[in-house]
Amino acid sequence: MRKAETFTALNGLRFLAALAVVIFHYAPRVAAYGHVPGTTRNLINEGPGAVGFFFILSGFVLAHRHLSGGARAPTASAFYWARFARLYPAYLLAFLLFLPIAAHRYILNSPAPAGHHTFVLSAVLSCLMLQSWTPLAQAWNGPGWSLSVEAFMYFMFPLIGFRLVKLRRRNSIFVLLLSWLIPSGLAAAHVAHWITDAVWLRYITNNPLLWTPLFVMGICASRMVSDWKKVPAGRANMLSALSFVALILLALLWPHKWADVFVTGGIAPLLVAVIICFTRSSGGIAKTVAGPLLGRLGEASYVVYILQAPMWHYWQEITTSLRAGPTEANVVALWQFAAFVPLLVLTSLALQRWVETPARAWLQNWKNRKPGYVIRESEKAIETHVPLELVPQQLKPH
Repeated sequence: MRKAETFTALNGLRFLAALAVVIFHYAPRVAAYGHVPGTTRNLINEGPGAVGFFFILSGFVLAHRHLSGGARAPTASAFYWARFARLYPAYLLAFLLFLPIAAHRYILNSPAPAGHHTFVLSAVLSCLMLQSWTPLAQAWNGPGWSLSVEAFMYFMFPLIGFRLVKLRRRNSIFVLLLSWLIPSGLAAAHVAHWITDAVWLRYITNNPLLWTPLFVMGICASRMVSDWKKVPAGRANMLSALSFVALILLALLWPHKWADVFVTGGIAPLLVAVIICFTRSSGGIAKTVAGPLLGRLGEASYVVYILQAPMWHYWQEITTSLRAGPTEANVVALWQFAAFVPLLVLTSLALQRWVETPARAWLQNWKNRKPGYVIRESEKAIETHVPLELVPQQLKPH
């Protein structure tokens, strides 16, 4: 079985996207945020668009790894276990860190409209990584919502992935475009008041079914990599730079009224173009994003994303108590935000190396152990270079 191709530039883009979400969540809480230039604030406010990027990128990477180039795809059970081992250790850690915060919030500010039972149910479903299906989707660790949406997409991948990659090229492009129009069309209908705010917030915006078409777009886009490799290097470098610059400009200039369309995939075709372009680490921007620093940070981007909310709450409580004079709720000094970002990144790097990665390896090894069998030493060496879900476990009896 061939080794799975890695795209180092996409790893760097993953970290930049996670950082965009962090800045969106906490930069507006800085007291001096109103003095930031309007175009910069507009760029920060479009940070949630990175969530759609994550969904597209997940579909793209999984399809390319498991379904492209003749690689033998894993069984559904092996795939599900590999995804569980990848997502859940850090997710559970963030849930446990957020648990005292959520309990404190409930004791002080009881969610009267929902009631005690609904709040507890939301906690149980959140712990099981089903937060997107709860009545109080944002009651617990907010980033956990998008991770539970992604878990739903992972569940769907063995059911839809094989069918999508067997489509003819023309049909694949048609599915990609249709998948773009569904979520962005619903968002446009909401902005145009054809869908009421109550319906949008209660039944649509937090529903994984709204976001799954973006995942489908990523799967379909994986089939375009072979054609992209044939593009001459000079032209490829130019297109990579143009796609990245166009993405930044759109985020800067996108009308605030249409923010829901931006977030739910209005620019998804451009995100697909950026992902495909950055599968080649050539050209100035792509080389920078594919560098060792951003590559290493990209490995910890998942931990950065899921850990941001509990860490911010503890950090805000501790640092606010050190500030002299009265303070407003949810308003922080610039130094609090400026110090939080590197602290979050460094903590995530440490947890990714010493907690998340060992836990993932332990879960995979536990799954691979079979009574009466041992794994050869040569196969253990292979596991350090090939994604665990792609390793054929050739076992021999004692």
